[in-house]
Amino acid sequence: MREMKSGWRVAVRYGFPLLMVALLVAALWMSPRGAQPQLHLHTRLLMGTLVNLTIGSVPRSQADQAAQQAFAEMVRIEEVMSSHRSDSEVSRINQVSRETWQPVSGELGLLLRQGLQVTTLSQGAFAMGLEPLTRLWGFSGNPPATQPPPSADLARWLQAYPSSGAIELRYLGEGAAALQESDQSTLQVRLKTQSVGLDLGAIAKGYAVDRAVAILQQAGIKDAVVDAGGNLRIIGSKEGKPWRIGVQSPRQQDQVVAVSQLSGNMAMVTSGDYERFFLYEGKRYHHIIDPGTGLPARSGLSSVTVQAPDATTADALSTALFVLGAEKGLSLLSHFPGSAALLITEEGKPIRSAGFVGEWLSVPQ
Repeated sequence: MREMKSGWRVAVRYGFPLLMVALLVAALWMSPRGAQPQLHLHTRLLMGTLVNLTIGSVPRSQADQAAQQAFAEMVRIEEVMSSHRSDSEVSRINQVSRETWQPVSGELGLLLRQGLQVTTLSQGAFAMGLEPLTRLWGFSGNPPATQPPPSADLARWLQAYPSSGAIELRYLGEGAAALQESDQSTLQVRLKTQSVGLDLGAIAKGYAVDRAVAILQQAGIKDAVVDAGGNLRIIGSKEGKPWRIGVQSPRQQDQVVAVSQLSGNMAMVTSGDYERFFLYEGKRYHHIIDPGTGLPARSGLSSVTVQAPDATTADALSTALFVLGAEKGLSLLSHFPGSAALLITEEGKPIRSAGFVGEWLSVPQ
């Protein structure tokens, strides 16, 4: 791993090569005997990636307890929202006949409602109903796919996938607009055709990060980083200084191309064509699918990093911007106050929106 600064500050990469967090990890082991360590790192494999919680400014016992509570919350969310678990609520919805209204929990309903807002504003570039298509491509398969699916299968899916209204929500009873996570009977969901199935892979991980942060805050944690394979959110600071977050080069995994110094409360999420991909007959096929074509998005971008007040929004927007491309993607940001983005083109050139916090480094691509 390449050092970003002299001394102990190093770039640490976890899970898929997305974001690299610059942390004083040596402090965990190099503190004088009897001194309280300043940073506590906790790691667990969840949601198909390594999840890292870095907690500062509290004794280890408090950090350990808070981290276990945060991990437990992320496990719970995976049990509800994973399309790869046959017993999840998402899978239950996918298994029911289409055009059938089904009850949905308040928590999942709220997330679907938030995602559908991004779907509408992005004119379908962000979609949560692509499970049959993502299954065809097999990027999450075991083993993962090494070549594209048959063109005839893709054509059948594309013809059957509805141009609008793939996922519908309806509210029941009075006060439905004030839906709460605890509500169990005020919302129903309907999938339009068999070509539609819930796949929340482009939003649920961000939501899990937000929930982990909420649990940490409830436990009295004021300074922390939650990183789930590049879906990242920070709170507070690192010993009174900003957290240093590095953005990886899309083509050189050991190279940082931009650094952001963040403090307070902010999320930062990257989507790129290098996360899950295969090369076939000299062409790169990646997992970010354009719903309009059924194929990996070809928007002229190789990486999109979004900063936003919460990881749920940043997660969805990073996918939407990647599919839309630079011009339309940057226009979409105007609908989400407090959001900004760094786009990296296929040629390795940066495009930074107004408000993006970060410094582009002069490094070769």
